[in-house]
Amino acid sequence: MTTAVPRVEAQALPIRESLKGRMKASVLIVLGLLLWSPAHAEERHTNKQDVTRWYEAFNRKDPGLLDRILSEHWVDIPAAPGQPPGRAGAKHLLVELTTTFPDLQVTIEEILQDGHKVIVRSTITGTQRDTFMGFPAKHRTMTIQAVDIHEFQDGNIVRTWHTEDWLTGLQQLGVFEP
Repeated sequence: MTTAVPRVEAQALPIRESLKGRMKASVLIVLGLLLWSPAHAEERHTNKQDVTRWYEAFNRKDPGLLDRILSEHWVDIPAAPGQPPGRAGAKHLLVELTTTFPDLQVTIEEILQDGHKVIVRSTITGTQRDTFMGFPAKHRTMTIQAVDIHEFQDGNIVRTWHTEDWLTGLQQLGVFEP
């Protein structure tokens, strides 16, 4: 019987060591998740909050707000015809749209985030008061849907992919009428 105890202890030792290793690994994983998650959650919250400045800039007709959210070399995909590159291009677009549609409003319907990208679904409304894309104003109002994907880096939007329902907007503005 006395020889069986050391044999059992010898067999139990690798199991205990294995359990200790697993326990250490589990504790490290849990600590890592606890330490990393709040910082990552804060970044997600900040990006989702910061992206609203883009839409505020258009609603307030304030190009200066774009300086606070866009990187200097921001990329617009696809860029409008004749749009300058970078942040200056966004300001040009804002002035052009708010001049053509003085009552322009962009309403955020939904904001989602995946990593460093923030997706915004919005509704754009406005009454055409000036020439738009070569079409004279008929003083009609349009309401269209838009989806934007904004990529963040170092707290700024570096790239925006977007699609708007301009076909519906142009129909509402009377562009296709004789």
